[in-house]
Amino acid sequence: MKKDLIIMYVVPIAVLASIFCLQYRSQVARLKNDVNRLSVELAHAQIPMQRDTIHDSIEVVTQTVVEVIPKKLKEALAEDQQLIKELKLKVKQLEALQTTTIAASDTVPAHHKPDDNLFYYSDQWADLRLDLKDTTFYYNIRDSLSTMVYREYRHRFLWWKWGTKGYRLKIVNFNPHARVLYNRYIKAGK
Repeated sequence: MKKDLIIMYVVPIAVLASIFCLQYRSQVARLKNDVNRLSVELAHAQIPMQRDTIHDSIEVVTQTVVEVIPKKLKEALAEDQQLIKELKLKVKQLEALQTTTIAASDTVPAHHKPDDNLFYYSDQWADLRLDLKDTTFYYNIRDSLSTMVYREYRHRFLWWKWGTKGYRLKIVNFNPHARVLYNRYIKAGK
């Protein structure tokens, strides 16, 4: 009698538990695939940048770092495959890849030398010279960027911080004539 009760209750519970575990496992696998697919899509998306200014003229751009698992890194770097090949690297060697686009434009007063038909401008970031005699235009633009990748902590309590929520990127553009138009930073995850 006791044996029959055990079989009558334990066997259906064990069958239900194994069905639940199989469904849970397949759902977890499906969700992992979705996360991987979305991280690759995010790597191709244009992530908005937060802009700030320090010292009255130095632009700072803050952006989220896209982490991609190594298996999907090749897919995320599809548009950079040719460059990686030309540099004789393999995708699995890469830790991170950053692409930044900067545009420099400004209006500056030109100095004029009437004898030489020469117009010129020079500062710390640009040298411009227009010679009307031979219609040549010389320019030299310099730029300086600092990029910092930092960890965002998941938990904080008093002065203790632990866990990793993600990574963020700060780009400091020192040239007042230039502006960061686009930035993408892809990091090989775990």
